[in-house]
Amino acid sequence: MTAFVLRPFRAFRDIARATFAIGALLAAALCATTAAAGQKNIALGEPTGAGSIPHVPANVPRDYVVTPNGFFHPSCVHRIDADETLHANGTVVRTDGSVRRVRSCAYPHYAADGTRLARDAVPPLPFAGGTPADPQLINGWVAYASYVVPRANAANFIAANMSVPEAPTTDSGQVVYFFPGLEDIENVQTIVQPVLGWNAFNDSDWTIASWNCCLGGETWHSTPVAVDAGITLEGRVSSSNCTANICEDWSILTRDPVNDHDTTLNTSGYGQAFDWVFGAVLEAYGISQCGELPVSGVEEFTHILVGALGPPSNGRIGVRQTWEPTIVANSPNCSYSVTPHPDPDSPQITINY
Repeated sequence: MTAFVLRPFRAFRDIARATFAIGALLAAALCATTAAAGQKNIALGEPTGAGSIPHVPANVPRDYVVTPNGFFHPSCVHRIDADETLHANGTVVRTDGSVRRVRSCAYPHYAADGTRLARDAVPPLPFAGGTPADPQLINGWVAYASYVVPRANAANFIAANMSVPEAPTTDSGQVVYFFPGLEDIENVQTIVQPVLGWNAFNDSDWTIASWNCCLGGETWHSTPVAVDAGITLEGRVSSSNCTANICEDWSILTRDPVNDHDTTLNTSGYGQAFDWVFGAVLEAYGISQCGELPVSGVEEFTHILVGALGPPSNGRIGVRQTWEPTIVANSPNCSYSVTPHPDPDSPQITINY
């Protein structure tokens, strides 16, 4: 009688356990699927290859990749994780103290117009759109707003919000970038920039990544993160370990506050005094018609803040300057304009195209 009672109980228990296990597996699978569907913080591939972009200058090797600083051999483009810091000597140090060093770039790189540059040469920034063979194409900076501060008051901080426009109506493999950034106008060695890109990582979508280029022919970027059209991003370039007008360490943050995703590049400033301030830049590659630019035709850079070193600012938000609008590319004619808004409480720059 006892055995008769226990056997059905054990059978029931085993069935219950099996049912629970299957249910748990199904629940886990469902959660994973849901998470994957809503997850935008995904690791993407390498930057878009030059061979997949239309109208690349003829002398650029097709195995090179596109960056916000021209065309580079893939071995000279490096991803830096959030727990790593790039030092001026080329070493990459993790927060746990471990060190790695990438092999020095062994290849030349090319400016946006196809000009071949030696490994240790810096691309002319900003560089013009078009190519010598066909000025009707856009490869490079299209439009921007900038100003130069006194060298003693070089910037130690820039922040700007960026809107994410709707995708281009024509997807031909082109690449489009938007960003603010900082350079040293008297000794251009690098540019630090939080970047919003269309098809930047061969994905025909919007992504964010933080970049530093191009000392020694190397360019560095953080882990790219996919973002949605219609949201507003936060870009911030901040410094530490500053002496006089030079800061040793920089953190470049590009953030999607809607989905709470961000990507950060921690990097050396290579001894640069960042006195050339870019509040808003539109850069593009492989553009031969206006439909290859985002369909909304407008990019808003808002809440722009710039910090300055040296007296009287001493690292605080610097005196507001007058942004100088510049149109680089004229063809194809997409009604380009750069409009700074003078409201001191909410500095803003609008780029129309």
